[in-house]
Amino acid sequence: MYAFGDEPVNAWIPIEIPKDLKLQFSRWLQEYQPGAILHTGRKCPMRIRWHADRGGQFWAHNAMFERTVLNGPAGRRIHFPRTKANQWHCTMVQAKENGLPADLGQCGKALDCKHKKNEDGRGDMLRLSKPRKPSMNNPHDRWLPEFAPDKFFNLFVYCVDDVQAERDIHKDCKPITKNERRIYLLDQKINDRGWMVDEKALEDVQYLVHTYKKRIVKKMISICGLKPTQYEKLADWIRAKGVDIPNLQAQTVADNLKRKDIPQEVRWVLRMMSLHNMKAPTKYTAMQTAVCADGRLHGMFNFYGASTGRWSSRIVQLQNLFRPVIDDPEFAIELFSQREIDIIKMWFDKNPMKVFASCVRGMLIPAPGRDLLFCDFASIEARIVAWMADAVEKLRIFATHGLVYEYTASKIWGYPLDLDSLKRFKKEHPDLRFLGKISELAFGYQGGQAAGVKMAKDFGADLDAERADEVKWQWREANPEIVQMWENINEAAMLAVLKPGTTQQAHRIAFRVVGEYLYMRLPSGRKLAYYKPFVQHEELRYWGIDTYTRQWQVCKTYGGKLLQNAAEGIARDLLVAGMFNLYRTRRYPILGTVHDEVITEPKEGVGSVAEVEELMTRPLAWAKGLPVKAVGERAKRYKK
Repeated sequence: MYAFGDEPVNAWIPIEIPKDLKLQFSRWLQEYQPGAILHTGRKCPMRIRWHADRGGQFWAHNAMFERTVLNGPAGRRIHFPRTKANQWHCTMVQAKENGLPADLGQCGKALDCKHKKNEDGRGDMLRLSKPRKPSMNNPHDRWLPEFAPDKFFNLFVYCVDDVQAERDIHKDCKPITKNERRIYLLDQKINDRGWMVDEKALEDVQYLVHTYKKRIVKKMISICGLKPTQYEKLADWIRAKGVDIPNLQAQTVADNLKRKDIPQEVRWVLRMMSLHNMKAPTKYTAMQTAVCADGRLHGMFNFYGASTGRWSSRIVQLQNLFRPVIDDPEFAIELFSQREIDIIKMWFDKNPMKVFASCVRGMLIPAPGRDLLFCDFASIEARIVAWMADAVEKLRIFATHGLVYEYTASKIWGYPLDLDSLKRFKKEHPDLRFLGKISELAFGYQGGQAAGVKMAKDFGADLDAERADEVKWQWREANPEIVQMWENINEAAMLAVLKPGTTQQAHRIAFRVVGEYLYMRLPSGRKLAYYKPFVQHEELRYWGIDTYTRQWQVCKTYGGKLLQNAAEGIARDLLVAGMFNLYRTRRYPILGTVHDEVITEPKEGVGSVAEVEELMTRPLAWAKGLPVKAVGERAKRYKK
């Protein structure tokens, strides 16, 4: 389905169909979309070819998908003209930059568009797009219009509504800025380039994962007569052993494994089930499924994946990889080639499944004759927060030795602050230094005791709620400038909402309501959008995607959360500046970005870590006084 401007939505069926069915479809289409034209046959309609060949512009929701499909084998089969990335515009990106849902249906509802996505034909769409089982009456393995005309017309209606919904979003949303358009086109180059996978190592580790899972299944059957995936029966078996367990969700299992009062055989079963069902090794299957004929993964990075503009990732989900529990994943990958579980157990004191999970990054490699050179900003959000709060002492730490966790811990527990004492502190008080790290990461954005407990758990440590609350208050007493900044930012944002059209500034950022949006202007000039803001019960609220439910709903925010948005947005702007510095040299082809890290693929012997670090940290006029530091590494495999 396609439309030019505000014209009716036309239909193109890229196969030949019987004449009587074509007449029937045309009649139905005219009734639903007066003035629409129905094309059939593999030859692309002339008007589309003419438009594409002359550099005409195309709009689509998730335009990268449309472009890559139409430029690939599927497009060639229907003679669709090849198009360039700069011919495509993405209404999904447009929606996300405006603080709206990425989902087409949710976005249309949020904007209350005239034409909203129609979900009625979704079932028929899914059915017709998949292979079918041949039968005596119909030997074809694909659905054809003559076999299910009603279902195909439902599909047409579904697609017509999609085009109309996308057109309304394009009209109702503020266009993306020129700078974001420039970044989007760089993103398309990155995704088109792709990232090479070590397919041989993937086969080896998959063999080991499957072999070890069979061992787990055999062991569990010997203990309880059940497999790790028989959840309901396993729960009943565990309860019969005297352990009251509400469910077998991952967190419930992890919590029960910490208990000392459960029978050994139950502990064994829970542990085996947890290992068998680990999510991390499934990323190997995702890689094998998605790797293309050129040995590379394409389309892994999702532009404007977060509301602050940061990228997220698809396929392998690099943003949430398992934290490695071994020091040398490269050596482990070498051992995988021997395909012997017992060798893995001999070399590592960790469970084999956790060894496998620790090596996902290492499956991503450079092309022959090239290296991976990845560079990450060091403690960038903590640096940005200190810069925004004008925390002079903390900024001095970042500008010199950078021992911020030691500094934080020493401030809380009253140790001297000179460099020598901080270095001794790091060696003599690793437990307090760890609490300093947890404090910085958990409490900088106004987090409470729950944030401290969760952060400690993320690092594999236990921190009880009472101790976390104590550390929280100690951190706040040691960082009065940041605590005051939370209040100032919250007040400025609420005042902007209560006084539409006025600009309220606080700590290098500014708030202003324009139309239905509250905008936060970052130091770079880029704006973050909050849709339909309002103040209720002295709290700032707006419509957005909830962090936990992932649903479009009214969300509450506050000073610390707004600070987090600002810090992540500023970090993203610094990253983008560095990416363009790298891009302009033409020596460092960019493969992707994870959080505040950029991964490049220079030729062997070309460029250097020092040069990339310098390119990533070149001073920016809008970031004057911000002590930015980047740390790079060159390797043959991607790693933490």
